[in-house]
Amino acid sequence: MLMQGQETGGGAGITPAASAVSNSVDTSCRLGRAVRRTIEDIYVLAAQDELVVGDRLPSERELAQELMVSRSTIRAALAYLRERGEIVTGHGREGTILAKDIADASAQERIEVNTKSARLIERPSGSADGVPSMLASQGLECKTVVLDARVCECPEGIGRAFGFRGSAPLIRIERQRTVLDKPLSYEQTYVDQRIYPNFLDCDMTESISQLLQVRYGAKVATVQEMIQVVPAFGRCAKLLSLESGTPVLYAVSRAVGEDGRTIVLSHDMFPANKVRLTTSRSLSPDR
Repeated sequence: MLMQGQETGGGAGITPAASAVSNSVDTSCRLGRAVRRTIEDIYVLAAQDELVVGDRLPSERELAQELMVSRSTIRAALAYLRERGEIVTGHGREGTILAKDIADASAQERIEVNTKSARLIERPSGSADGVPSMLASQGLECKTVVLDARVCECPEGIGRAFGFRGSAPLIRIERQRTVLDKPLSYEQTYVDQRIYPNFLDCDMTESISQLLQVRYGAKVATVQEMIQVVPAFGRCAKLLSLESGTPVLYAVSRAVGEDGRTIVLSHDMFPANKVRLTTSRSLSPDR
């Protein structure tokens, strides 16, 4: 089962963070807007994955999926990087190898966060409540677009979170949420189809965690959460209408049941200047 929504375009101008693209030639004349943005995204991807000289870039197909552009755009961007001597292409399975430290090209501007916002949205950490409930408690409503919902082979790290030894077929739900017609979050959520059959028949605009609890009787015992600031790029940047390299809050939440098994795993990204994290902890009387 596959549900798809409309893609939302982001800013297309190249930022100072990718100044290496324009130092030697006038790229605005040589390259199209999509290719220039893709070059910048590849720089940011290399920085986020901490790639160094000798490391291999993802394949053309993987880059096209991650950066949400066509294979022809990826080829044009790689051709430019190859021309500059920043990458080399090996034979067969060797793939595309970094010949220069391109991660530095995106490092300068990533840490600048504009915190001026008309209103900061409070996001409690470690909560099993969904985004709609969180916003409703603050007098706000959100619109949810389901970009994709299907069973697909997920990466090893995701599979291991569900008890698999490596990559595994899981339900993957990709969504975008907006408040007052402005992007608030980009979300990727994973559910084990073996435990929750026919889950794709549910309304995916609702809170996934609450759907599992109401429809299947899942009981969340704990919520484990890791939150960090990372640079937006590719699909995330476009759907949040951000320039590549703009900081976003990246929250990885894992809801665990009483039996210790993962109920739902979510990777959520929020513009860093729109969301404020809050946390609370109950202490025992003797502390």
